[in-house]
Amino acid sequence: MSTLEEDRKYIYYVGSTFTVEWYVDEPGRMQAKEYYDALSKDEQNRLDYVVRYFADSPIGTWLSKTLYNLEDAEHKIYAFKPKDHRFFNFMAFGRKVVIVNAYRKHSRQMSKKDLNLLKTAIRERNSYQHRIEEGTYYERLA
Repeated sequence: MSTLEEDRKYIYYVGSTFTVEWYVDEPGRMQAKEYYDALSKDEQNRLDYVVRYFADSPIGTWLSKTLYNLEDAEHKIYAFKPKDHRFFNFMAFGRKVVIVNAYRKHSRQMSKKDLNLLKTAIRERNSYQHRIEEGTYYERLA
């Protein structure tokens, strides 16, 4: 789903309420986007639907836990949940939602590997906030 000019590849979707972005790590990789790009078109369409619905919903709209869920209350890490995939994300200043990483869910409870990805999402959220405060996050993407 492309909604902005090609030179801003980190933008996933600009909705009426939120802008959804792919997180760009320090080396310049967008791991969640790489995961998304490897999905089938049908699986991509499912995430596109969930993201559009979320980003275009008024603030305060309650989304079903089958679509969007708080995964870590302390660090405010959420997950978009298109079928059996999980896309970890967090809210950022300026009504932004930043998708950090993703995985395919294999069981009802998170496995050790899935929990490690959640810990990575927390570290990446902290890195994002630090680089935003320094003024280096978007400067590097320009």
